[in-house]
Amino acid sequence: MQQAQGTAVSNEDDYLDIGDELLAGAHGGPNAPLPDDMHPLAKRTIRAIDTFSDWQGKVVCLMVVPIIFAMVYEVIARKFFIAPTLWSFDISRMLYGMSFMLGAAYVLMRGLHIRADFIYRSFPVRLQGWVDLLLYIFLFMPGMLFLLWAGYEFALKSYLQNETAGDSTWAPIVWPVKIALALGVFFLVLQGISEILKSWYAATRGRWPK
Repeated sequence: MQQAQGTAVSNEDDYLDIGDELLAGAHGGPNAPLPDDMHPLAKRTIRAIDTFSDWQGKVVCLMVVPIIFAMVYEVIARKFFIAPTLWSFDISRMLYGMSFMLGAAYVLMRGLHIRADFIYRSFPVRLQGWVDLLLYIFLFMPGMLFLLWAGYEFALKSYLQNETAGDSTWAPIVWPVKIALALGVFFLVLQGISEILKSWYAATRGRWPK
């Protein structure tokens, strides 16, 4: 009877492992132990980039506080005092856009970007590594580098012109948002380097470096 119960628990644990693979903790992180047979330079690079992505992602999440404040203030001012603001909508949309872009590298590091993995998850780990490696090198990195260059020019032009929002009565400056867009892409490029190193290890060793 005990043996049967133990088997049931084991099977349940296996099921939970599969179901929880999209959770942040299941993808390792900056404190996850890296394998001893990984090249020391690769280990240091992964550790440094993942730590940076973790740190900046946690800082960026603090933007939720002023977003909530702006939205709550607007609701109270509009509903109870008949005094809608000019700034709350612009503040909330700009901060949301900035947090979305600046937090993208953290999400990638945690393995939480949406992916259609119903076929991928059935592949051997070595094949998963090769798939990720090739996609990162030939699709992800070229696309991100192009966006980085375009975003840099976009942000620089906006800053030099001291651009303001043309679709808003309040007309706030928008170059900080465009700089955040370029920075978010730069952070994604950095995290992409870490993911390439992890994928290479999985492709050559047959296991993920968690």
